[in-house]
Amino acid sequence: MRFFFFLSFFIFSVLHAQNQTKFTDVTDEAGIDHIFDVYQGLFGGGVAVFDYNNDGYEDLFLTSGQGKDILYRNNGDGNFSDVTQEAGLVQDLLTVTTGVSTADINKDGFIDIFITTIAAQKEKSSKIKTLSNNLLYLNTGKGTFVEKTEEYGIKDKNFSTSCSFGDINADGYPDLFVANYFKEFYFEQALFGTHNLAILNHYSINEEYEPGNDELYLNMGGKSFKNVSNFLKCNPGYGFGAVFTDVDNDNDLDIYLVNDFGENNEPNQILINQYPKLDFKNKSKELKLNVGLKSMGVGVGDYNNDSYLDYHVTNIFAGPFMVNRGKNKSFVNLAPNIGTGINKIEGYKDSKQVIIGWGSLFVDYDHDQDLDLFNSNGPINPMTNRIPNILFENKGRFFDVCRDSGLMDFGIGRGSVHFDYDNDGDQDIFVVNQKPVYDMTYRGGIVKSKLYRNDNSNDLNWLKVKLNGKNATTRGLGSRVKIFLKDNLQMVREVDGGSSHASQNTSIVHFGLGENTKIDSLSITWPGGKTQSLTNIAANQLLEVDEIVEIKDYSLWDRFLKYFNID
Repeated sequence: MRFFFFLSFFIFSVLHAQNQTKFTDVTDEAGIDHIFDVYQGLFGGGVAVFDYNNDGYEDLFLTSGQGKDILYRNNGDGNFSDVTQEAGLVQDLLTVTTGVSTADINKDGFIDIFITTIAAQKEKSSKIKTLSNNLLYLNTGKGTFVEKTEEYGIKDKNFSTSCSFGDINADGYPDLFVANYFKEFYFEQALFGTHNLAILNHYSINEEYEPGNDELYLNMGGKSFKNVSNFLKCNPGYGFGAVFTDVDNDNDLDIYLVNDFGENNEPNQILINQYPKLDFKNKSKELKLNVGLKSMGVGVGDYNNDSYLDYHVTNIFAGPFMVNRGKNKSFVNLAPNIGTGINKIEGYKDSKQVIIGWGSLFVDYDHDQDLDLFNSNGPINPMTNRIPNILFENKGRFFDVCRDSGLMDFGIGRGSVHFDYDNDGDQDIFVVNQKPVYDMTYRGGIVKSKLYRNDNSNDLNWLKVKLNGKNATTRGLGSRVKIFLKDNLQMVREVDGGSSHASQNTSIVHFGLGENTKIDSLSITWPGGKTQSLTNIAANQLLEVDEIVEIKDYSLWDRFLKYFNID
């Protein structure tokens, strides 16, 4: 058995060397100049992909910690422009931002921004920080944004790490989850060295800091949010993030929470949506998703094309690869079996380094009809060891191909996303890097955030699908797109409302089609269970699909009641 494994690995290595798909670092030529200016260490570094001006090119919003958050407009010619100032996204007070996600909150056709924060200055003249409001910016549709956080009912000040959007009650309005890490943090004391985010460990966590309560907000018709966190049936944990995702294929969005220091405190949790009843049930133990580890981020994808979504969780050391075995069946961690269970990797100058993972992306970067796995890695800032990213190619088993991929990045990696910034059909990758706390001790200089262009050279085919929700959310967040190809091959994608680490991927789903030049059929399942289908679709295109709006045939009596506005 071992002989056949080594033989298959050798054949794969030879074929892969002959037909290598490479990425090219195009950060400078694209006009991107960003680094996350970390406060003390560890927390933050998110990026969201969205088309804020509806010009057909996806833009980027980058959180920057103590620095200036940046909205980069995609100019459509391979270049980005910093439009933060003119878009009205500059804060008066210094706010330490962490994660970001986007959604069309009021369904006006323009995508809004939600940013998580851990602190802000008390006033302009003060250097002392305090817990801060998170930030909600509504898109005016005129290239500008207006801050509406408190007006929309989000008033609590928390130590928040990340956020995600999803429609939990299928009313067409995106609801919001916010992951909170600490219940409180004494920044005044931190200023004088008694508390320091850069030196957290499970001893100091247990002794000094209570975990924060995560928050769930219900969107009230696009006009405000209502805090319904009481529906989260779980204990507080050191929350690094969550995803809205349909774990059990019952056409509603569940919530998968990932927590730091879960081996000593609250582990990861899966909350199953009880739609149409507005409630969640904690099934973490039954589904064996209550893994306790230092969870940093989560990637979502159907790696084996069985129509059930699987989950990869980043960690210090190898993260669990949680494989979905079907409805009402428990998950199994296959990381040790399928090649992703790597605890150490070749680091800077060939030194062996322990993996410290943050962002996790399932993406078919080479169009060969299966999802590969990319992880952005980085040390616990301000440590000086250098840990590269890792790219696993899916060949039934996963193989580390990062060294020859062009994605080797020795920065302090945090959030990462995939999207097609140049609209050429393949998926490009963006990685947020933190600024070292101690610049002089960081060997080899500072590595800024990176944009990697996918220079696919294997001539295989692809399909991108953009959903235009009508009754559903504008981009169909949480919807499932499934395609059917010859030889009974099926593939499914879920529209991302926020995942990876404190980030959000493109909402345009992508399929690698191999040598297939057409798709036999495509089905879309919107949150709540409504479906629609298309057939005989050509490859190598962006397919835009408008949701079919059901027109009700009212009876004469119904029309009479409706006319006189009688309930």
